[in-house]
Amino acid sequence: SVIVATASVTVGTLSNPQFSDDNGGRQVAGRLALRPAAGLVVGGSAARGAFVSRTAVRAARPDARGDDFMQTAWGGDVEYSRGYYLLRFETVVSHWRLPALAQKELALSAVATSVEGRYKIRPGLYAAARIDHLGFSDVGATTLQSWDAPLSRWEVGGGYSLQRNLLLKLAYQHNSRNGGRVRDLDLGDIQVVFWF
Repeated sequence: SVIVATASVTVGTLSNPQFSDDNGGRQVAGRLALRPAAGLVVGGSAARGAFVSRTAVRAARPDARGDDFMQTAWGGDVEYSRGYYLLRFETVVSHWRLPALAQKELALSAVATSVEGRYKIRPGLYAAARIDHLGFSDVGATTLQSWDAPLSRWEVGGGYSLQRNLLLKLAYQHNSRNGGRVRDLDLGDIQVVFWF
């Protein structure tokens, strides 16, 4: 069994990635992955940091601080591969704390989940499928309405290696959103991937 650990400190957060500091805060993130058996990887990750700029904090309430507005995220993933197939599951739970915008602290959360699989039909040819869902918490204890519209997506596709460094990919994707102007969206995709 093998254990791999990584850690980072950045100026941006998951929901507000930055190249330069805009709030004086830092995001601390880490990941731990365990390989208990051949083909199996089990991982967990966490991140926490201030996600609102100084300007927005001052506009919300002059006495607020940047670190009053924190995002915390927890993630878990499992991957298993054997023979011709690969299966992967991943979930991320994010929480945002907004204490300066109301009389009491407002906490928002979102949960993203993904399940995918790939099967090699023969050398150079594979088929794949993926299902995703993004859900949002209700706003407050008395309001039974989520702060954004949930989104579900499924996708099927495949690829064929025309040569070692040239891959042709085809995919079809269906998106369903419970709210907003666009509720259902179907997309087709053709890609040519070349690397050297």
